[in-house]
Amino acid sequence: MNTLISLDQLHEMIGLSFTWRHNHYLAVEIIDQPPTLIAQKHTPDHAIQADVHGRAHREVATTISIPILSRDGTQLHPEFLLIKF
Repeated sequence: MNTLISLDQLHEMIGLSFTWRHNHYLAVEIIDQPPTLIAQKHTPDHAIQADVHGRAHREVATTISIPILSRDGTQLHPEFLLIKF
């Protein structure tokens, strides 16, 4: 990863609450390649998780993934820049 933002800085975001596109989220994971922030929605909005056979299994909190870097890796992704802590 380049020097726009370090992996250490990204990992420090885990556990922080933020607003993105008018919804409240909690940062729960950082994927290193490609750099992606995984977040869980704070509201009671839930999704149905399927089992390995595709059958509805249980309700889980809605999660999203936000790319951190642009495709060429030279700048922060516009979606990542929408995050407000």
